[in-house]
Amino acid sequence: MLLAHISCKIKLGAFLLMMSENHYPEERRLASVLFADVQGFTALAEKLDFETVSDLIKGIWNRLDKVIEAHGGYIDKHLGDGIMAVWGAPFARDNDAEQAIAAGLELAQALEEFCLNVRIHGAEQLKLRVGINSGAVFAGYIGHRNEYTVLGDTVNVAARLEQIGEAGKVVIGENTFRMVRTSFKVKRLEPVKVKGKTEPVQAYMIEGHLQTTGRARYQSSDSLVTHVVARENELERLRAVFEYARASQHPQMALLHGEVGIGKSRLLLEFSNYLEEHEENIHAFSTRGLAQTSRIPFYLWRMLLRNQFNLRDDDQPSEATEKWNKALSRLWENGPQQKRLETTQVLGEMMGLSVSSAAKTEADLVKIYALTIELLQKISKNEPLVLFFDDLQWADRESLQLLAFLLSLSEPKMTVLVVGAARPEFLKNQTQWHNLARVISLEPIKFNAELVSLAYPDLQLISDDVLEIIAAKAEGNPYFMEEIVKSLVKSSFLTAKSSSEEIKQHLLTQIPESLRATLQARLDNLSREARSVALMASVVGRVFWVGSIMAQAKSAALPGTISMMNAPVPVVERFIQDGLRQLVRAELAFPRKNSQFSEEQEYIFKNTYLRDVAYNLISNRNRAQLHKIVADWLEKHIDPAFKSMAQDHRQNAECSAKISTGSLPNLQSMDPM
Repeated sequence: MLLAHISCKIKLGAFLLMMSENHYPEERRLASVLFADVQGFTALAEKLDFETVSDLIKGIWNRLDKVIEAHGGYIDKHLGDGIMAVWGAPFARDNDAEQAIAAGLELAQALEEFCLNVRIHGAEQLKLRVGINSGAVFAGYIGHRNEYTVLGDTVNVAARLEQIGEAGKVVIGENTFRMVRTSFKVKRLEPVKVKGKTEPVQAYMIEGHLQTTGRARYQSSDSLVTHVVARENELERLRAVFEYARASQHPQMALLHGEVGIGKSRLLLEFSNYLEEHEENIHAFSTRGLAQTSRIPFYLWRMLLRNQFNLRDDDQPSEATEKWNKALSRLWENGPQQKRLETTQVLGEMMGLSVSSAAKTEADLVKIYALTIELLQKISKNEPLVLFFDDLQWADRESLQLLAFLLSLSEPKMTVLVVGAARPEFLKNQTQWHNLARVISLEPIKFNAELVSLAYPDLQLISDDVLEIIAAKAEGNPYFMEEIVKSLVKSSFLTAKSSSEEIKQHLLTQIPESLRATLQARLDNLSREARSVALMASVVGRVFWVGSIMAQAKSAALPGTISMMNAPVPVVERFIQDGLRQLVRAELAFPRKNSQFSEEQEYIFKNTYLRDVAYNLISNRNRAQLHKIVADWLEKHIDPAFKSMAQDHRQNAECSAKISTGSLPNLQSMDPM
């Protein structure tokens, strides 16, 4: 076994060394693009000898290139007296936009210092004009020399911003401003009309650094001991709704509402823990919406009941049916058996235990509603029932209709509390929930040194001034805060008794500009196998299966630089196992409980946004191919939910193929899964 393992590792290592002709993958990335141009150079060159001009421009770029590289920039190309540089491609770092601006400011100063020291008359008049823009780009290779570059509207706007700027100044676009507004002092300029844009472009001029800057580094670490802070009022409101449900004996709902990372899921967990601690007899069911299952009828209720009655996706149909029958037999022990049999059949079909090709009629839906309500009434007969629904913005229509029906009931009496969580778009698109639920909006937390110390005991020995910097960088978002603290826990700063100044410097240089930039940087910092596995997993959706990744790895070149198409099966399996293990270690994805490594083993990304960032790195031509492979894998399953997802993947493959050939516009908001 040991020799076989070593042999497999050697083969895997050999395949990892097999790279395509291109050193970097072709990807859709978030980047900050800098254009700089030496003003006055053309006029000066007319007065100088060719060799002198050559020496001058070589000297300028020899000095200025070092500034770009020192700030982590990739020099895309020199344009005579101009230059184009990129941050975020081919690799992302924690503070790309901030580093681009810092480089721009230093470039202007470096050119001035160089020209004052060079012995060429008139050179002291040269000034640098800099334009920077951030956004989505396509990174790839062009020309017969196969040159790596970035393309897209972000690049074009950066070039235009450089052209409208003043000599010696740095001008940035709207996207860049949003990413660094806590880092630099800026002056808002009048919107300007630029070539190629129908609407005027909002620009800002950098006037200097601010004293407090950036955000913190987001990287993996061991699990943290955390305490929820500044959410006492929200928890008290949840407890009040629960007590009202118990007193009224009518179903009630509390809906946690807020942006990504604001702490909705954590508050659900805290309230669940509270109930477990303070309520001796209570039933608690939980599930969550998924983007890739939003078209599967009754998916939320299906998973809610399957989870509660321990029905696993990898159960044999007979085994799952037996579990379901036993569970209902216990509930209907003293009730009419005909009703139990009807519930077993109708709700069993809703849960995917049996297959029906017939479309649901209105009478069928009414029956499902009635039997579900009767089932919930029996479960809550002696003990309160609490239903937790996370990510309701992705709930299927039928699940929401059944939930609305439950909340509208005045009879029969039952103690049922529904606690849901959803992003802002949920209430914008479905305003009726304002009347059906008690909406609890989660606002950003006003973190300060005391709250940070209370939330994370590991930071209690850090000085208040450093904690204040951490608090400012979190921008009120608990998820941002979690990743900042993870960085410090994992780093040596907390164990090596580093000075406050060293910790401050670490925070200033390691903090990412936005969550997307943060997660892109995390993906880029993974090993090649872990990164490739993450990208393939993102094609499947927030929830993914080992088999769906293996199918992609065996049938297509990976969305990176590694190809496993001709690798032996054991090598492919080892590749995927290593990648998944590293994703779990990095706390980017998690396996389902009690799941063994197999094609059916299920994983879930830590959050939807992480999946989105990975998915958006993949080019449309690769997406089209990979979606088709995933669809083929899903089609092999008997489960109708899998077949429904397969249909969605085929549609996504067609859409991506059309976009890649220019048949459809490339809408930034389009996220098919």
